[in-house]
Amino acid sequence: MDYAQTMRFILLFFIMTLLTSVSAEVYRTLDEEGNVVFTDKPSPDAEKIKIDKIQTVSPPPVEEFEYSPPGKTTEVVYTKLEIISPEDDQVFTGNTVDVTVNIMVQPELNAAQGHRLLLSMDGNKQEDSSSIFKFTNPDRGMHTVNVDIVNKDGKSLKSSAPVSFSVIRTSVQNRNR
Repeated sequence: MDYAQTMRFILLFFIMTLLTSVSAEVYRTLDEEGNVVFTDKPSPDAEKIKIDKIQTVSPPPVEEFEYSPPGKTTEVVYTKLEIISPEDDQVFTGNTVDVTVNIMVQPELNAAQGHRLLLSMDGNKQEDSSSIFKFTNPDRGMHTVNVDIVNKDGKSLKSSAPVSFSVIRTSVQNRNR
């Protein structure tokens, strides 16, 4: 027998072995003590068991997944940055005045990426991740505020329109108080 014939014979042997194990039959019988025994060997008092087709369940479809390696986060695109109070050209009167600047940001400020608000009032800057800035007793006169969203490097991502407001105080020289 040559090499090719030997290889064919070995391959045929393995195929036949696999086919016989796939189509094996199961028998049920009782042993000497009356216990039920299942086996693949027939005996005169054994009952052949019919085995139904094996139940299989298909897995659910796998959703598409796009991997983004750590450290590469997509930058949030802010659609709205607006100073909602004070209103433009609003006037505050009195000797003790508190001015609260409320800011609307959409979508919400992403502090996890190091984004923060940088408020500028008359050129003086304040940074915070809160959308509320409070000024106690600002000087009398006209003031201008605007706000920027900046990233962790200080680069501006979005700017608001400037808002102006005035503070009027009662003067000691005013005789009509």
